Amino acid sequence: MKPSCSGLAVVSTKPASMNVIVEPGWLNTGTRTIELREPVTIAIRKAGQRPYRNQIYRIQGEGAASPSGWNGEDIRGSGGMPYQRMVPGSLQVYSKDRRKRYLADTDYTHDSYWGSIKRHPQGEIEAGQELSLDYAVWLCRYDAIVLQDDGTIRVAEGDCEAPESRELLLPEPPCVSEGYVLAHVFTGWGQERVYGGGSFVSSVNQLARSTSVSSTVPRLIGRYEDMEEREYVVEVTVDEVENENEEGSYPRRTYYVRIAATGSDYGMNDRLTMDTLRWTERVPLPRDQNLPLLLQSAYRFPVNWGLELDFSPSWQVGGGRNLPGEYRVQAYPEMIFDRRAALSGSDPVSCIPLEQREHLNGFREKLASGDAQVRIALFGASNARSGLWPYHVIKSLRTSYPQTRISTSSITYGGEEMRHGRHRFHGEVLPGAPDLIIMEYFINDVCHGDPKETEQAARFILQSIQDEGTPCILLTNNGANPQFSRHASSANFQAYHDLYRRMAAEYGVAFVGGYSYFSKLHEYGKYFITELKGNMINHPYGYTDRNWGLFDPVFSDAILRMIK
Repeated sequence: MKPSCSGLAVVSTKPASMNVIVEPGWLNTGTRTIELREPVTIAIRKAGQRPYRNQIYRIQGEGAASPSGWNGEDIRGSGGMPYQRMVPGSLQVYSKDRRKRYLADTDYTHDSYWGSIKRHPQGEIEAGQELSLDYAVWLCRYDAIVLQDDGTIRVAEGDCEAPESRELLLPEPPCVSEGYVLAHVFTGWGQERVYGGGSFVSSVNQLARSTSVSSTVPRLIGRYEDMEEREYVVEVTVDEVENENEEGSYPRRTYYVRIAATGSDYGMNDRLTMDTLRWTERVPLPRDQNLPLLLQSAYRFPVNWGLELDFSPSWQVGGGRNLPGEYRVQAYPEMIFDRRAALSGSDPVSCIPLEQREHLNGFREKLASGDAQVRIALFGASNARSGLWPYHVIKSLRTSYPQTRISTSSITYGGEEMRHGRHRFHGEVLPGAPDLIIMEYFINDVCHGDPKETEQAARFILQSIQDEGTPCILLTNNGANPQFSRHASSANFQAYHDLYRRMAAEYGVAFVGGYSYFSKLHEYGKYFITELKGNMINHPYGYTDRNWGLFDPVFSDAILRMIK
């Protein structure tokens, strides 16, 4: 009998603090019932920071202004690159012999979020020069809140780093062998409180003066995905133009909006406050869709952390005449991940759509024949070339079908999209005479940001595959960090996932929608940024240790369920 429970929710305190509360409830283990009669308050230890001293770094890249942005992948620590998520203001840069200290934004540019340092073209640091660095990094950590057999609650603290010390500091939740995990609590990156989410519209200051037009509060939609408390300020204004040819008519109104937010200014040393707001461009307020809450980043593009405002009530009441004004949204990070549903078992693959499975019937027959040679073409970008899932899939197939000779062709190029792949298909994919094509351009297509061009390229490739009669699996896999690209919001990833899914159904090819799992990582106890192990951008596997990270094993299991 599987465990079942009632109550036992883990929630934040009010106001938020470094404590969490386990609410009363019971858990039936199948053989006995464990009851918690009173709320229990548990302290969470701050993740803190870690100093690095005299790290030797051969400078890479050149920049004229901070923040200097991402600077590529490499091992982290002395002899490699600095760790990401530096404590703002902690960086000191010296010559290798420590005799000279260089000046920020004079000799070098820096970026605390991405942990990058680049030489300034007018500074004294030479290209490729070895430097000595002092800095500190914010640590982060998952803790498990555990109900024990005797009815007590304990905290199982997780690690603050990877098993391999030269990887990024993006840890996994702890493994708990005794007791029942009620929740994971994520803390770190300078946070001094544990929030449980719960964003809301905190104030509305509409400028409408007509008594016939009532104040209308917009609806807040979506899930806040940043780990920083912020207050968004949304300013709606109106331009009125008289209709010269229509006597007695109302002026024609065009509504405009701009947005700003407080909180950490990622990449920089200062925080954004109400006195230092950075506004998005003033643009027309869309009438037929929700308004994404955007944060104008220091990287000169707006970042969408998942929240939207639905102004339809205001459009419906008075035709929008009460829209002008200021709206504020309080956004709180979701740091408590409920794990009670997993007490009775958890199968992440079950949330991944596996569609048009019959398309692979002929390939399965050939794979199982035992006296054939089968070639699988991996067609796509960096995750299809260096990720863990291709290795897992091929190794498992060779183990399951030892009498079949399984070979591969890798037509995979980092940074490319489907628009590039369409020009490689006939010249590089077909000459290998593949029996199965596994295609994955998903992440780069999303970050390219042109769905029409992606659809055109997809139609060309899928029609060519259909004409050749070659079985194909079209994949969507993990998402990306919105801080890296203006197009990397979860809303855009979902839109491209839906596009891929429609294309696969239309052309009758198999579809494995791994993004459905990635978009639900919070339901499996994790914050999505920590899943991006290799670069904190889009690689869900370690840079040095490819086996580090759990997304690709789940993803490869889904692909194998489709094939076998």
